Amino acid sequence: MSNRQTVDFGQSVENAIHELKHYLPSQSPIKDFIHHNSLHAFQDQKFFQGIFDARNIFGYNVTLNIEEFRALYASGRIQHSILEKQIENTKGKENVQLWLNKMLNSDFNFEQAYNIGKTKTIWKKNYKIDLDNKVHPLLFRVICAYLDQGVSIWNFPTNDNSFIENLRYLEVNSFTSFFKTKRAKQLLENTSTTINDLLQIIVGDEQLYFTYLFDQQFAHRGWSGMVASIEHNPSSLLLGKKISLVDFIHFELLLEIDALDHQFGTDWKPIKYAIGEEGLTSIFEKKIISESDEILMIFQEAFEWSYYDPILFGLKNAKNLSLILIITFKLYFVLMRENVPSEDILKKPGILAKLLVPQAFLA
Repeated sequence: MSNRQTVDFGQSVENAIHELKHYLPSQSPIKDFIHHNSLHAFQDQKFFQGIFDARNIFGYNVTLNIEEFRALYASGRIQHSILEKQIENTKGKENVQLWLNKMLNSDFNFEQAYNIGKTKTIWKKNYKIDLDNKVHPLLFRVICAYLDQGVSIWNFPTNDNSFIENLRYLEVNSFTSFFKTKRAKQLLENTSTTINDLLQIIVGDEQLYFTYLFDQQFAHRGWSGMVASIEHNPSSLLLGKKISLVDFIHFELLLEIDALDHQFGTDWKPIKYAIGEEGLTSIFEKKIISESDEILMIFQEAFEWSYYDPILFGLKNAKNLSLILIITFKLYFVLMRENVPSEDILKKPGILAKLLVPQAFLA
């Protein structure tokens, strides 16, 4: 994972957008149901470090909450003996009662500020404007109309031009406008306008571009992810449309300038002046795993092993040979599908347990 937040001028925006695509969900159009792991960008890390980083950065819910875990324990779905064993494995035998009391009775504050979205908060707090509320409705309507697959009565021009080129054509040749103010309209019609130019107007400091683009696009990660997915695989649309994440961001920045100009005139200052010299912490700033996180980790492990343990015990003592054969047959295809190397099965029994559990229930 990159800790790089300051990006070089010129190529900086392209580098930031390249990094952005890595974290956006690859959401294909609805005609294709493709499972996407939203945590794929964190798969190079150990499990708990990866999921907690994803939570701290993007605000994902990656585990059950403490009250849900305690309810599972009270109902017996998390077994007492297994919970004690997990505490012993992680904290030592002498600390079992101490940690068991913490996990079942202590109060913890699990609320925290996430790394993403800080510039959105500054717009609301310092400028008293909700840019998302001003920009998103029109942005989504326009992108829907452009990507329309034959449902809309009025269509965008059908040609080989890009999204921005078609917007520019409509803006120049229509009696109405996408914008309420002159500056945004002129910036769109000017073919030499770049994303760097627009970010300079809105943000004012190239060191903040990376953070701003992440905050902006993750405010609607599904739409941004779909645009990036179509750009990567245009054939995912039955009626092909030429679009890129760069064009999508370009149009959103224009709408933001239009909203700000409409609210304040043209004399408002870029957001860098509200941020101040102290700047913003990196989106990818690492946070240590806290005691409350450790409690969630132990609960999660105990919850999983409360299922694995009886299944493995049942298999070990099974007298019904046909059941064993059915599970073995199913497991063979699961291993093929998951592409799990045989040596991993021998070295890491936990993998085998996790694969056996659903197959045992099916059998």
